Amino acid sequence: MSIGLRFAVLSLAALFCAALFAGTSRDANDALGPIACRVMEAHASASPAVIAVVFHQQSSEDQERLAVLLQQHSGETVGIQLAGGPWIPAPAFRLKSCFGRGLLLLPAGAATIQDGSSFLIRFPPSSDRN
Repeated sequence: MSIGLRFAVLSLAALFCAALFAGTSRDANDALGPIACRVMEAHASASPAVIAVVFHQQSSEDQERLAVLLQQHSGETVGIQLAGGPWIPAPAFRLKSCFGRGLLLLPAGAATIQDGSSFLIRFPPSSDRN
């Protein structure tokens, strides 16, 4: 096999491998999907018209994953879904004083949410954060 042909074959093989593994740098969030969470406290305010929600994971198996994702994405917009309804965008923040707990800020009237409610949360992909 000539050097030029060998180079072409190796180049194609490298491109194929790069395309095959392009999505592997995504974080566990993308592979595992949304996390089931539980509302610890929900407080509504008329001015500003917002609902502040303190939450944590519903299952202890998700505690570390939620804590990591909250740290990676604190202040970013996430999606939450209540009782199979539509996904609602909301900023989420990591509560530094409470490991694995978060704070959501929802527009008033966007959802009916109360202490003890369950919801799903999904974070934006982190593949570009490394």
